[in-house]
Amino acid sequence: MSQPLLSVRDLKVHFPIRGGLLGKPSGWVKAVDGVDIDIGRGESVALVGESGCGKSTLGAAILGMQKPTSGTIMFEGREISRDTAATRRALSRELQIVFQDPVSALNPKLTIGESIAEPLAIHGVGTAGERRDRVAELLGLVGLHAQHAARKPTAFSGGQRQRIVIARALALNPKLLILDEPVSALDVSIRSQILNLLLDLQKRFGLSYLFISHDLSVVRHFADRVAVMYLGHIVESGATGDVFANPVHPYTEALLSAVPLPDPVAQRSRRRIVLKGDLPSPANPPKGCKFVTRCPLAEAVCHETHPPLVGVGDGWQAACHVRAPAPLAIPG
Repeated sequence: MSQPLLSVRDLKVHFPIRGGLLGKPSGWVKAVDGVDIDIGRGESVALVGESGCGKSTLGAAILGMQKPTSGTIMFEGREISRDTAATRRALSRELQIVFQDPVSALNPKLTIGESIAEPLAIHGVGTAGERRDRVAELLGLVGLHAQHAARKPTAFSGGQRQRIVIARALALNPKLLILDEPVSALDVSIRSQILNLLLDLQKRFGLSYLFISHDLSVVRHFADRVAVMYLGHIVESGATGDVFANPVHPYTEALLSAVPLPDPVAQRSRRRIVLKGDLPSPANPPKGCKFVTRCPLAEAVCHETHPPLVGVGDGWQAACHVRAPAPLAIPG
């Protein structure tokens, strides 16, 4: 197997809870708590889970927007989690993000041409004329016209603004894009257009995507592999087709049971799994399996120890004492 473009190992991002006169930490919010994830070249990996599970924090740590507490982030075989600000700035040519809300992602005082050209100017790429040509090229790539460059963001619809944000993210020819809920703020009729655009751009430029989403119906058609996150942990990961067809972890199964089916007969006959209770606080997670307070299959061991991710198929892993028990150690 070739070296992944991105490889994250045992990544933790903990935030201190401060109180009292001295402001000393009285506890920790464990937003990301020991995550492993790989993304290959030209691959789309979806990161899914409920709000508050740590998806966006993981994306921010990969981009260098959030300092990890521990763990490693390797990009093209090089450790980047402890890079200096100057090194990270150079690396931003390789790693870019498309935010959820295109309205807040664009400066309303700048024309879209100025916004798209901004990363080129920051990195000293080309002359002013060459940057104008690059802006026109990028607008064409995302389905807009060169003359649109002189307009402000308010002149465009939500879908057009997201195309502009995508054009800006592509300005420096990155290898990996973090797509943080890139279509959740858009009308349903526009979502498929943006997703198809992203897939077309991936084929054309060999881009890799980390697609952060809570919409599994979108993930089904977009991602090569999926990683399911719960309370800072990956609980299941594998090829999208495998996980969707036969989920192993009870949390994955519950999430998928809420995805509407196109066949009305199948939809009426399926069993919906409704999880009881709310997502526990990452400042006070359960002792054993983090899903134990909501799991319909929980056994005594689930309350005591956190299950490791173990293989359940080719490139497919799950962390569940009941459905994916770790093999017993053989005394040597």
